[in-house]
Amino acid sequence: MKHAKSVQVALLARTPVLGQVKRRLAKDIGRTRALECYRLLLQNALEATLPFTTTIWTEGRTEIWGEIAPGHRLKKQPPGDLGHKMLTALNEGAKLVIGADVPLMSVDYIYRALDYIATQQDVVVGPTEDGGYCLIGMNEPREYLFENIAWGTDHVLEQTLTRAAELDLQVFLLPTLWDVDTSADYQRWKQGNPTDKVFEV
Repeated sequence: MKHAKSVQVALLARTPVLGQVKRRLAKDIGRTRALECYRLLLQNALEATLPFTTTIWTEGRTEIWGEIAPGHRLKKQPPGDLGHKMLTALNEGAKLVIGADVPLMSVDYIYRALDYIATQQDVVVGPTEDGGYCLIGMNEPREYLFENIAWGTDHVLEQTLTRAAELDLQVFLLPTLWDVDTSADYQRWKQGNPTDKVFEV
């Protein structure tokens, strides 16, 4: 894709603060290790978006982002559920929205998504193994794809695809990735990311 910097990407992320990220995971591995994991996953997501004009839509404190992601635009996530947050980002010009906790998120994955919505499809989705998705992009924001979805369950992708079909939208599914939510996910991630470094904020 030419002129990547003209493409707006939205990254939904929590501010990486001890006790405020990966709370479900922290119950199993402790808050410090959960923070360490999230910081590294977030850094991977930021690297994946470097070719593009990226806005970080954050939940939590904002003052430390200048150190974590210098040069990135920052906006506060609006109140409401995940669907409303993503729809807001798309309505404000993002071509696609990605999550911050996907180990295999990459520049190539994002380029592939953008190529499909630029040339062939109405909607592109990056599925995750837990029945949700880690990326969604479209040429024209469609509110119906984000309303009354059972966020946080294994029905998210299924419900989204059903609604896209009802709107007669063409959808391209990217390869399925996985995110880090449980201790099993953490061990899977650690196998490819051994580190003794601990982050404290």
